[in-house]
Amino acid sequence: MTTQRPADASAMWLDRPAGKWLSAMPVGNGRLGAMVFGRVNKEMSELNEETIWTKQNPSRLNPDAKKHVDIVRQLLMDGKPLEAHHVGEYGTFGMPHYQATYQKLATLKLLLLGHHEEHATDYRRSLDLDTGVATLTYRLGDVVHTREVFASVPDDVIVVKLRSSTGEPLDLALNLYRKQNAVGTCLDDATLKLTGQAGSRGTRFAAYARVLPGNGDIEAVGDHLHVSGADWTTIVIAVATDFRHDNYEEVAHDVVARAASKPFVELRADHTDEHSDKMGRVTLRIGTENTSAADIPVDQRIDRIRQGKTDPDLTSLLFDYGRYLLLGSSRPGTLPANLQGIWNEHYISAWDSKYTININIQMNYWVAEICNLSECHEPLLRMVGELQAPGKNTAKVHYRAGGWVAHHNTDLWRGTAPVDGAQWGMWTMGGAWLCQHLWEHYLYTGDVEHLKKSYPIMRGAVEFFLDTLVENKDGYLITSPSLSPEHSHGGGTKDGLSVGRSGTSLCAGPTIDMQILRDLFASCLAASEVLNVDEDFRSQVARTRARLQPMKIGRHGQLQEWLVDWDNPEDQHSHVSHLYGLYPSSQINRRDTPKLFEAAQTSLIQRGDTGGWPGAWRISLWARVGDGDRALNVLKNHVLRRLATNLFNGRERFQIDTNFGATAGIAE
Repeated sequence: MTTQRPADASAMWLDRPAGKWLSAMPVGNGRLGAMVFGRVNKEMSELNEETIWTKQNPSRLNPDAKKHVDIVRQLLMDGKPLEAHHVGEYGTFGMPHYQATYQKLATLKLLLLGHHEEHATDYRRSLDLDTGVATLTYRLGDVVHTREVFASVPDDVIVVKLRSSTGEPLDLALNLYRKQNAVGTCLDDATLKLTGQAGSRGTRFAAYARVLPGNGDIEAVGDHLHVSGADWTTIVIAVATDFRHDNYEEVAHDVVARAASKPFVELRADHTDEHSDKMGRVTLRIGTENTSAADIPVDQRIDRIRQGKTDPDLTSLLFDYGRYLLLGSSRPGTLPANLQGIWNEHYISAWDSKYTININIQMNYWVAEICNLSECHEPLLRMVGELQAPGKNTAKVHYRAGGWVAHHNTDLWRGTAPVDGAQWGMWTMGGAWLCQHLWEHYLYTGDVEHLKKSYPIMRGAVEFFLDTLVENKDGYLITSPSLSPEHSHGGGTKDGLSVGRSGTSLCAGPTIDMQILRDLFASCLAASEVLNVDEDFRSQVARTRARLQPMKIGRHGQLQEWLVDWDNPEDQHSHVSHLYGLYPSSQINRRDTPKLFEAAQTSLIQRGDTGGWPGAWRISLWARVGDGDRALNVLKNHVLRRLATNLFNGRERFQIDTNFGATAGIAE
């Protein structure tokens, strides 16, 4: 296929259709998402709706957990982490041990008939980050065909428009298809309807596609609509589920009817005005002398990076892409962006596409405030409050404690009990870390009303730890049982060094816990002072904070990840949890803690560079250290070169935190 020159550098573009999902172009309005493949005669758009989740018991409480937590704590105190792991594995987890799964919704299939079997030239599919419109153009003979797809916030629909340059008639057939637990029908001669359920007990949904065939004809044929003789065709898609609406079918039908009554030009203008206003708040341009790189398809630009060539404008594009994706997957009133934002091609997705709150979901929102998308933070901030009620039950049943707690994962149903297994799940800091987002939002906005709502949530998180912290042999307060997320230590091994993900991770007082608690307690103290409340409680929190276990420097000059000096300088593990104190926190810094700052830098060197979301975190860490060259090296040689052809992270399994983390790193 021959190619056209792109209009400007704000668009990522490719010169061929998507062969797989990780080459398709994403559009989203926070609640609805679509991946557009850009195929000439057999087009498909994979559709998502944020509440398409399977169902599990939301409480999942284990009445026997407390006695086993006590046993695990004692075994750790006795220096028996392997034995503690075995007890924790069967005795401390929620029932069942797993949570719900986020699923794809359906596929919109378009079959273009007539001349569309011919060879296309001048092919270009692009995603304009400034307007939020995915566009496909190609030529068949003398006729230029154009398709546009966008997900509108003002009208809460996905819109597809097909047209030709000469008004040459279009013939196409289309349907809505879902492989599992769904039935597709033609509601009438202009409307497709798909109803179904996520799994056997999950959310129920209804999707409608209203087709406007220009001046052509349209008829229902089985579960397809057939359009013929149309000079243009517009498709409007609306979705609703029973998660928010008992009358979800009626709601979806009304939404699609309202949107379809508006001219396409109005739908498009309302969408682009709303989207462009937010994208335009921040501008970053690097290397303006290299703008000719924008004339190259994005997959070739990534290949050039892999060959060691420079492309500063690709860094600018990646920065803008992270902001675009947050706008597409997190808007006020929607759910937070999950492990895949909102875009998911599977019925059983990687890691169930849950809310992994031991860094991944937090990383999704590192861009919100610093990139002037503060309102996109709202879904996560609201979720922190929604975790309170189930978290209180988990604290009471599993720990006999006050306050509230959330472990390393949650889902649509806001589960807070530990899940998955002792290697990952016995970590009580998920909710505590999320509370820092409540405080950060206040610091950026100065919104006292927000702080009034957030303070009780922060106080509840503190109360849990006031009840559960234990004193170690040195007289400091620590968490127990706990772990340093997804990293096994050297307890029980012959050389006493950390061992990646093999072995056990259970321990007492890991460094990240103490760092998060220092921040949580400090934020709670500051909030109570701003609001002038809880003076007695404030004194208690201050006294407890002063007794928290300090950070330690180990035998290799590193910042210790654990209380015991288990760090292995040869163990280049992806997680660097003990560096939370450097970034996103700032309690380790060159001015106030120079020795810890140097030790953190040593740890960063020893852990090595990597791609994916750990690489994205390292961009911010190296930037916080002040080593711009090393930050650029991670970005260029580890993160960028591992991106898929649509700039999503992951050539095999996709999770979106790399994109958000890279944008945050560039900002840092």
